[in-house]
Amino acid sequence: MKINVEPFERMRKFEYIVPLIYFSLLIFGILMVRTATYGEYIEDNYYKQIIFSVLGVIIFFLTYFLKERILKSIIPHLYTITMFLLLYVLLFERARYGARRWIRVGPVGIQPSHLFLVFTLIIFSKYLAEKNRKAYYILSFTTLIGLGLIFKQPDLGMTLFTFGLWFLLTYVSGQHEKTWKTSLFLMLFSSPFAFYFMKDYQRARIIGFLFPEKNAAGVAYNTLQAIRAIGSGGLFGKGYLNGFMNLSNFVPEDHNDFIIAVIGEELGFVGILFVIGLYALLIYRIYQYSMRTSRKFWKYVYFGTIAIIFFHVYENIGMNLGIMPVTGVPLPLISYGGSQIITFSFLLGLVTKGIATTETFNEENYLDNE
Repeated sequence: MKINVEPFERMRKFEYIVPLIYFSLLIFGILMVRTATYGEYIEDNYYKQIIFSVLGVIIFFLTYFLKERILKSIIPHLYTITMFLLLYVLLFERARYGARRWIRVGPVGIQPSHLFLVFTLIIFSKYLAEKNRKAYYILSFTTLIGLGLIFKQPDLGMTLFTFGLWFLLTYVSGQHEKTWKTSLFLMLFSSPFAFYFMKDYQRARIIGFLFPEKNAAGVAYNTLQAIRAIGSGGLFGKGYLNGFMNLSNFVPEDHNDFIIAVIGEELGFVGILFVIGLYALLIYRIYQYSMRTSRKFWKYVYFGTIAIIFFHVYENIGMNLGIMPVTGVPLPLISYGGSQIITFSFLLGLVTKGIATTETFNEENYLDNE
């Protein structure tokens, strides 16, 4: 008698860790935005975060069920549209907090730079996998223009992230060695001069990062307050909704860029370790599949996703601890904001899709018992 065990093998091999971590981070983010805005005039951001999260879940599953060939066929159009959105932001959108980064769609603000980062990952993964040299060089040139537009917004963090992603994908592909070496040299050579093209507040942030004690009442104020909040939490924290510095609004933007300060104060060192552990497990899981797959397109997507997650987590936690300059980078899926939730929902939906696409079943999964 022949027994078909394929359904059981599919259940055993179904990737559940990535979606489980994704949902855990979303739920944890909602809870932390709740306490970060509790009793403040922005308390309704808690309800917005729930809406953003629901929208993120929808995007996660839509991406998961999107066919690979359709994704590859539409990505050049999405990349081009996002380039125009970057230009639109600079020309027509009103500045907020000294920057032109958001397109307002009703109550929601969307950052095209986040979309540009993700679409850059997918389109380069596509053409590097196909070894299409002409498309690669054209895209590298247009990406350079995109970097200029993002820098002009200004958004130094996303500019560096996008360049780093392009560099990583080119390096991992083993192609265009002269291109990435020349680009790296030019970037390092021009870095000191870039300081003079920055906005005043960007230069002030870097100076505040280098000399925080001298700028304690100015640009370094947020970071120093975040350090104090994290330190006051001790090992186990003061308890949910019990953070004095959080509830007294001593840490500005603690629902967004500085939400790790809320986690540290209310949940302590253990809470921060829990968050880092979730990200570490997520990165390790994606890395496992990047080593397992033989399909170049998905390998590049996995490596790029790992880089994007790591850059965001390291920079966000780093600027809260004073070991990185403040750049306005959110903590993935935890900080308040629709753009970053949509971005990472799409990315992790894409990763889960890739795992389902590349995982195959061996004929030995069929047992033949007479």
